[in-house]
Amino acid sequence: MRYNAVMTYPEAVSYLESLVDFERLGFRRHFADTVSLDSIRALLEALGNPQQGLACVHIAGTKGKGSVATMVEAVLRAAGYHTGLFTSPHLVSFRERIRFAGKMVSEAQIAWAVEQVRGPIERLREEGKLNPSTFFEAYTAMSYLLFRETKVQVAVMETGLGGRLDSTNTCEPVACAITTLGLDHTEVLGDTIEQIAREKAGILKAGVPAVSAPQAHAAEAVLREVAQTVGASLRTAPLVQPADTLRQFTATLASGPLALELPLAGEHQMTNLSVALGVVELLREQGYAIPDAAIVQGVGSVCLAGRLQVASEKPWVVLDVAHNEPAAKALAAALPCMLNYGRLIAVLGLSAEKDAVAFCRELAALVDLAILTRAQIERALPTEDLVRASEGMWKASVVAANVAEALEIARREAGEDDCILVTGSFYVVGEAMQLMGLG
Repeated sequence: MRYNAVMTYPEAVSYLESLVDFERLGFRRHFADTVSLDSIRALLEALGNPQQGLACVHIAGTKGKGSVATMVEAVLRAAGYHTGLFTSPHLVSFRERIRFAGKMVSEAQIAWAVEQVRGPIERLREEGKLNPSTFFEAYTAMSYLLFRETKVQVAVMETGLGGRLDSTNTCEPVACAITTLGLDHTEVLGDTIEQIAREKAGILKAGVPAVSAPQAHAAEAVLREVAQTVGASLRTAPLVQPADTLRQFTATLASGPLALELPLAGEHQMTNLSVALGVVELLREQGYAIPDAAIVQGVGSVCLAGRLQVASEKPWVVLDVAHNEPAAKALAAALPCMLNYGRLIAVLGLSAEKDAVAFCRELAALVDLAILTRAQIERALPTEDLVRASEGMWKASVVAANVAEALEIARREAGEDDCILVTGSFYVVGEAMQLMGLG
């Protein structure tokens, strides 16, 4: 199909940016008390419900859901299926959020899809009966439209936030997955692991099989309670163990043991791989033809920007989108095993709702110089607040007004054998990637 649109790609981007974007603005406390799926359902109804009949894999969780989604899509693609992938947020380009057969959506497709959703969005806004469509709702609807038009056989959908009230919870899953849960977005999802687990478990559907990463006892109890209530079967992800060398694993599947090599670095990726393989097992049981060779090929081909990504050498520059305490802990464990370096210089900025004290505490012992900064978004934690939160933790620290200045300081301070780590949020990493000409 030719995607002929009157609107240009820059005009489409401008329209999307005019919509309310909670990713950049931040989320209000008790957000769930005022938000429902009514707006996205009305938009989809106006578009002819493009999500209906689309086989989806739906993935929620606190940590690792983007990695799991990417692994599942890669395996399905290697098995010969025409795949779609919906993830968020993006690092550099809006186009990263929607992929077909591993390739980013084109500018022409984005312009066409925005033209399709703009009319219904504006009509619903004029009616004034529902909350205006958000950026994320619009993009979710666009993904369904494009997946339908390109005749995607299986779409892998990553939730944006939570699960129960996430706009992706309008999909029709053939399998669901819950990745590792933790205390994140507590201002929206709740203050306890039980509350967060209940929101994530909102993606579980009657008759739809699901798999979960190993969870803390309290979280697992909630997941199993919700699964039983809605009538969803829920199992724990299959066993994956490290092999002799870094990034090589042995998985215990129903078909037998399978040796795999995963390009993504970090021990935490072993858990993500386990969940992805659990999804593959669920799909196999439903008749999807996914041979072992496709699993090996798909897992071995996975590439994911901003996850312990080595962007350059002499000095090393590593980009990682860790943005909560569990992710920081995983990053701190993985980086020294990954590279041999002298000093570690961290360019660090967080979003305002994150637990900056806990995040910085996980990294502080490794960091020789912390360059504290902020992304150019409204929800970014002010630099002075980051300084206060991490006071006394660093061996040495300086403040930079923005990511560009932080990178300049880091390059000036780093020797050839040192490592510059850029981390703390998708937006800090994304701005660094743009400045470095990546993406």
